Amino acid sequence: MTRALLVDLGKVLVGFDHQVTCDRLAEVTGIPAGRLRPVLFGELEAAFDRGHLSPTAFFRACEEQAGLPRLSDEAWMSAWRDIFHPLPDAIAALGHVRRGIRRVLVSNTNELHWEGVLRVFEPRGLLDALVLSFRVGATKPDPAFWDAAIAAAGCAPGDCLYADDRPELVAAAAARGIPGFVVSNSVAFAAALGTRGLLESPGP
Repeated sequence: MTRALLVDLGKVLVGFDHQVTCDRLAEVTGIPAGRLRPVLFGELEAAFDRGHLSPTAFFRACEEQAGLPRLSDEAWMSAWRDIFHPLPDAIAALGHVRRGIRRVLVSNTNELHWEGVLRVFEPRGLLDALVLSFRVGATKPDPAFWDAAIAAAGCAPGDCLYADDRPELVAAAAARGIPGFVVSNSVAFAAALGTRGLLESPGP
């Protein structure tokens, strides 16, 4: 029996576009977006997502690796943070999860991306716990991340259900004993919850 729903964030509850970041920085630096992307969304981002770098340290490290001129933190912040939009169907479904099922957000994200998410999505009333990689110091599929997620769920791994858009992470959770499903779009997320009997019955 499902006692906790573990829900990924990106492309499940909110959409995002990393190309926006690349294009904005390319516009202010003159360096092609294709050259920027592997630097911005590689090992440095992974360290940022684990909370190992502050925003300022992340900006300076990216500038050094990509050969960028020194940019203002304000230019970095808007380019990095403001890339999100809500997925209303999925958010509505989350709000109709049956009472008694604990709802836990489990996301690989960093401090600034989380700020951007909060501009388009209000977790209060929809989620019972937040497991965010930059706060727990680990990212999916690190064992420490699953430890934090299971602790937040407050139940055995087999009593959780995990929803993520990335099949490899659903597989990693399954290897830890957490069943789950792949989310192809926000409508599919709602449908999957419904077929599993996790949504409240509609009123008369």
